[in-house]
Amino acid sequence: MGLEARLNQFESILSSRKTMFDHAIGTDDVIKHLGLDPAAGRKSDRRTGSSLTVASSLVLGIEPREFARLIKEKANLVRW
Repeated sequence: MGLEARLNQFESILSSRKTMFDHAIGTDDVIKHLGLDPAAGRKSDRRTGSSLTVASSLVLGIEPREFARLIKEKANLVRW
């Protein structure tokens, strides 16, 4: 499952639990929080044929599997 799909799933789970945030959390907001440019990431993943997760992880210097694991770990911590 790609990062964007995972974040959308995470938003759906949180909204079903009536969890309130000061503002909506979007995929672009998370990418910006990581210090990356969402538009550049999407352009890169289209050009290389990889996912947004792979493009983001390579820019951050983290293996894609490790990056996905860390994102899931953080999402699970917030969920509980």
